[in-house]
Amino acid sequence: MSCVKKISIIGSGAVGAGLAYNLLSRISFKELVLIDIAKGLAKGVSLDLEDTRGFLGFNTKISGSANISKIKGSDIVVITAGIARKKGMSRADLLKINAAITKEAAKKIRLYAPSAIVIVVTNPLDVITYIVRKYTKFNRKRVIGMGSSLDTSRLLNILHKRLKISTDSMEAFVFGPHSKDMIVSSKRIKVKGKSLDGFLKAKGKREVADSVKLRGAEIVAALKTKSAHFAPSLACCSLIEAIAYNKNEVIPVSVELNGEYGAKNMCLGIPCIINRDGIARVLSISLTREEKHQIQKAKKLFKECMMSL
Repeated sequence: MSCVKKISIIGSGAVGAGLAYNLLSRISFKELVLIDIAKGLAKGVSLDLEDTRGFLGFNTKISGSANISKIKGSDIVVITAGIARKKGMSRADLLKINAAITKEAAKKIRLYAPSAIVIVVTNPLDVITYIVRKYTKFNRKRVIGMGSSLDTSRLLNILHKRLKISTDSMEAFVFGPHSKDMIVSSKRIKVKGKSLDGFLKAKGKREVADSVKLRGAEIVAALKTKSAHFAPSLACCSLIEAIAYNKNEVIPVSVELNGEYGAKNMCLGIPCIINRDGIARVLSISLTREEKHQIQKAKKLFKECMMSL
């Protein structure tokens, strides 16, 4: 049994439902609550999930409701609520709609689950994470944006397809904004401890970085009216596993910065140690000149987004 007893998911669309299934498959806990304002959606998803009990063998109590007060006493609350990005829609286009939705969710989390760790999945991820931190008024270690870990998985996949090498033999992480301005640095990539220089030339490395940055948009363009959900739900589940089993695992997540990397009053994807407390520590990594420039650019873009609200 994990040290987490109750997990609630606000938003029962594809990501929320996928996350719920993965949690039941991978983590032992007592209660799962799904919330959605769409009448009957959370209830229907919860009933369907209950019917996997005979296959998965879990003992978790599952319920679904439109009443957000049902999150009361949760150890972890995940916010997936909001509209998905559609073809031709920028992350900035999403902001006003999803900011209004998550502000209200954050206020209710503060009321009903004041001790919870909150994980944000809703886009635009970094700004929404900051808004949730602001309106819950929780310590920053308990408000975590799931973004850079997904980008890292996408990087590993693209490297696998390019190099024909197992991802088990690779070490890599993506950090910075969860957007096309994410920082994908070949310096951060190792293949069996060796530099990527021995596997790809400069052009190839640029192509890999560009593919990772545009992966989300590529998926949205293909799906048209939907967005990615398999990989995001697994990325979130892995983060919850690190909390539930007190793993002290290094995962790049969006966190409110308090002077780290010369930034304050903004959220950005940074490698952090994750355990039962949420973010145990924000790690300091030495940046190249180019990475410092990209962090400065991210600070400017974040400020512009906040001013547009």
